[in-house]
Amino acid sequence: MDYKNILKLISENISSGLFIVNKEGIVVFYNQSANDLAGLNVENAIGKHMLEIFPKLTEETSTIMRALTTGEVIKNYVQNYYNYQMKLVTILSNTVPFYENGEIAGAIEIFSDVDQYKNQNKYNKKQECNIIDRAYYTIDDIVGVSQFVNDIKLKIKKIADSKSPVLVYGETGTGKELIVQSIHNLSKRRDNPFIAQNCAAIPATLLESMLFGTALGSFTGAKDSKGLIEAADGGTLFLDEINSMDIMLQAKLLRVLQEGHVRRIGENKTRFVDVRIITALNQNPYKAIEEGRLRNDLYYRLNVINFSILPLRERSEDLEVLSYYFLNEFNRVLNKNIKGFTDDVIEFFRSYSWPGNIRELRHSIEHAVNMTEKGVIAIEDLPKYIDINHKDADEIRENSGGEKNAIIINAPLNEMMNEYERKIISESLKKNDYNVLKTSKGLDIPRQTLYYKMEKLGIRVDKRVEQA
Repeated sequence: MDYKNILKLISENISSGLFIVNKEGIVVFYNQSANDLAGLNVENAIGKHMLEIFPKLTEETSTIMRALTTGEVIKNYVQNYYNYQMKLVTILSNTVPFYENGEIAGAIEIFSDVDQYKNQNKYNKKQECNIIDRAYYTIDDIVGVSQFVNDIKLKIKKIADSKSPVLVYGETGTGKELIVQSIHNLSKRRDNPFIAQNCAAIPATLLESMLFGTALGSFTGAKDSKGLIEAADGGTLFLDEINSMDIMLQAKLLRVLQEGHVRRIGENKTRFVDVRIITALNQNPYKAIEEGRLRNDLYYRLNVINFSILPLRERSEDLEVLSYYFLNEFNRVLNKNIKGFTDDVIEFFRSYSWPGNIRELRHSIEHAVNMTEKGVIAIEDLPKYIDINHKDADEIRENSGGEKNAIIINAPLNEMMNEYERKIISESLKKNDYNVLKTSKGLDIPRQTLYYKMEKLGIRVDKRVEQA
């Protein structure tokens, strides 16, 4: 079967744009519909780097580059960009990396012009918004057996139907959007739009028009168009990396939160919107405020309900459960029948720091399922960079006998880490006269995380000071 000609036939007869790039981000296939949006001739696009075709995108804001770097499948992502002819385009894209011998070999992106859908009257409000985005995850997708996971699920159930804003804080890869989508899908808003936008993905001027919409003639080429806030009416708007939003734009968002009205750019009248706004950031909010990246008044308005997500290294109880969850997932996806993990893999998983958190664990297991030729995953099946870290850890253990500054191992790793953490928190509390707010700022963690750790580690302080 001639798959190349079949691909050519499909690409020539669909209205969606199609890009295929290699692992370096160089275009190897590109159809006419994509050409209409990108402003290039197909012949001129082949062999060019994606960031050359879209000069205003970066490695961080390009969905294709993100998929190549992280291995992430990016679904229903809305983005504004300037194409090669400096024309403003809004697209809905789906991006999928593909693999060869267990390594990322490239990515495929299929995308459509959002305005085409907006102009079709046959779509009702719900359908139009679902084209933009929707929530896939539910509370059942939050996997774990730790007290932290139980507390998160209980809290989601308590606040799902509230209208109050929610702020989610956690490191990259901890599963913030999973929690956000679970809140939406458990709420009475579940049948209404769920719209997500990464505030770091596009420039401030574009983000403003994208959020608030535009009036006809408000600037050159401006159409009468609703923004994401209006599009999310009756549902949920999720703004990720809120600390990347321009400070002046944060002031406009604050007004929407306070008044419940939105005004399009270039328009005098205001429109009532019933939108629950959920925001997230991967930086300590207090640090973001100190650096001038987050307005103090907006933070307190957004932080009515908050979720502080622990990194994976602090959730060792969940590691094995998550590992088997991802193993079962990739057994299905890749048509494999891997039974489990060797003991040294599980031991390493518990000792590794997981800087990329749950996302790194998931991608590591996906890599291993692709690579293993046995019935179980062994150390040699893990990605090379993670295996190097494992060997470094072995060398530390081997050299810990009598060298200067050697690590003395006299208890399970989890117990030693808990004891070390207990000492740090206790000393910090004492240093700050048991003021929890000052202690959390000094340790650069949210106050809610500090409370959780104190409860987990059995730290009881009679002089503990509560401050807002």
